Amino acid sequence: MQICTSISCMVVGAEELYEHAKNTLGIGHKGVTPDGQFSLEGVECMGACSWAPAVEINYDFHHFITPEKLDKLIANLRESQ
Repeated sequence: MQICTSISCMVVGAEELYEHAKNTLGIGHKGVTPDGQFSLEGVECMGACSWAPAVEINYDFHHFITPEKLDKLIANLRESQ
């Protein structure tokens, strides 16, 4: 999971979103969950400034992500395994 942390995303909550992801997954930057299902990385500019904050998971882009939307994405991925 990559979370854009560039200025455009930060203005609309990317920093809080990144902290939420770290707390939810229990890992830090470039960390991997114990089960190996998730990794986390803060990245600089995905080019999705108009749809910020942006998250990329397995090459799929997700836009206008809130902590609640991120929780749903994580839950759906966990269920699919």
